[in-house]
Amino acid sequence: MNISTVVQRLKSIRIRRIKKGYCPCCERKTLFVAIGYWLRDDYRCIRCRSIPRQRALMKVLKERVPDYNKVNIHESSPSGVLFNKFKGNENYTFSYYWKDRPLGTVVEETGACNQNLENMTFEDEKFDVFITQDVLEHIYNPVAAFCEIGRVLKQGGIHIFTVPLYPFIKTRPRIKIEAGGEIKEIIPAIYHGDPINSKGCLVTWDWGGDIAEYIYQASGMRTEIIEFPNNKENFRNGLEGDFLYVCVSSK
Repeated sequence: MNISTVVQRLKSIRIRRIKKGYCPCCERKTLFVAIGYWLRDDYRCIRCRSIPRQRALMKVLKERVPDYNKVNIHESSPSGVLFNKFKGNENYTFSYYWKDRPLGTVVEETGACNQNLENMTFEDEKFDVFITQDVLEHIYNPVAAFCEIGRVLKQGGIHIFTVPLYPFIKTRPRIKIEAGGEIKEIIPAIYHGDPINSKGCLVTWDWGGDIAEYIYQASGMRTEIIEFPNNKENFRNGLEGDFLYVCVSSK
């Protein structure tokens, strides 16, 4: 079925947006279709079902590391189309965090290594690229996490990540950990989807326009915040929607 036929069929569905373009994830001509208004999570490639933040991350990765298939990549808490794209690469490893299992062990049912971003068991300078996609708003101790990511990156390596970013506020915690380990809400709780927990994952931090300075103070890594303005090239790659930023921290 060609794209013109698909367009005609989609016109019979209540869609909010449809555009022809080229997907950076599946690397094919495609249609980008949104049924809802929240483009960041709902503006999908009809071929691979990628969403804008995944396409944005992939575009930046290919620009910064053209031979990404030949370098050591680790991804924390992967999901979606990029996980499916990367997992066949022998240089790609991935991890999730299960509190009730020993750190550093492989969980057989998933093939993933159990790692806490704030206290990883990896050796120093192991990876060329470290990826997190909408993970850092869920951690308890971001200073520890950024230090650990910097530790396991090789010299010249990069941490490439997405996170909901509010450029006009200062970074702020949404929770407080009490002395006994109890979580106290500072801001009313919200939860995001979690690939290993159907209950979802608590949002613990709101990241603001000072994120680059925060990371530098925590780890010494310098961070570039990449935006995707409204222009023909970005529209062609399906790069539209709010909170569409990719951050690159360099060691």
